[in-house]
Amino acid sequence: MLKSLLKSITNGTLKLFGLKLVKDKPKRKKESAPAIKMRYVHDPAFSYMNNDLYQEMLYEELAGYAEIFFSNDIIGITDRFNLKDQISEFFNTYTKREHTDNTSGSGFHNAFWLFLFCRAMNPELIIESGVWKGHSTWLFEQASPDAHIFGFDKNLEHVEYQNLKAKLIELDWNHYDLPEFNPQKALVFFDCHVNHAKRIIEANKKGFKHLIFDDNPPVHKLYSHIPGIPTAHMVYSGVGLDSPKISWSWNNKKLTRNIDLEQAQRAQKLIHEHLYFPDVGGPTRYGGFTFLTYVQLK
Repeated sequence: MLKSLLKSITNGTLKLFGLKLVKDKPKRKKESAPAIKMRYVHDPAFSYMNNDLYQEMLYEELAGYAEIFFSNDIIGITDRFNLKDQISEFFNTYTKREHTDNTSGSGFHNAFWLFLFCRAMNPELIIESGVWKGHSTWLFEQASPDAHIFGFDKNLEHVEYQNLKAKLIELDWNHYDLPEFNPQKALVFFDCHVNHAKRIIEANKKGFKHLIFDDNPPVHKLYSHIPGIPTAHMVYSGVGLDSPKISWSWNNKKLTRNIDLEQAQRAQKLIHEHLYFPDVGGPTRYGGFTFLTYVQLK
């Protein structure tokens, strides 16, 4: 109000002398970012070669990475298992999935290895701790259609796949009595961000031998996300278990987690093998990378 009054008085005074108030140039409005919905371009669901020869070149290269991993003979893979054929089938399955946006869940890297590992192992029972949108659950069904699959999550409201055959249970897996199973034909996938030492002890108590952990970085690479602490790598190597507390910064926030050292040591004694799955996100330019790890118990 006062500003308008002063402006009126100033204009009136200037007119007496034949002068005119020069207006300030209007400020240019800041241009907003274009409203473009970014798609997951670095994903086989959106970007891939149409030429069969070039697709075969990619499958051949990926088979080389897979051969290195399975050469450890960790699950008794036979010579009759054709890696390249299985990789081709994975791409045919993955590119046709119903829901392509699995933000905050497993991407290409995880999907590739989970599918291939299940095809190699041929499990009769699959346990998934951490269902999220149901993407991995769906993938397990495609890889092992004859397996009994149980998915556990404390909140199943985010599940997008409506026609899953798996039994989804809104509960922590440790509080559920599973049917009898063959330990050599059973797999547990932990993607629930819970203390890995605790999960290893639980799995051993239930009789499992074959585990896969997501988000399993070594202690010096904790900065990028919030995994279960201690991670399986910390438990296996012992690095990072010199103190009952650990802290790091993430998104400009200092995070601190307590570590039950006695529990971690008990879990460490149960591990027979600890192997990272080779990175295929970088070589293919699909989906970046994760710390997906196979853990075999004694």
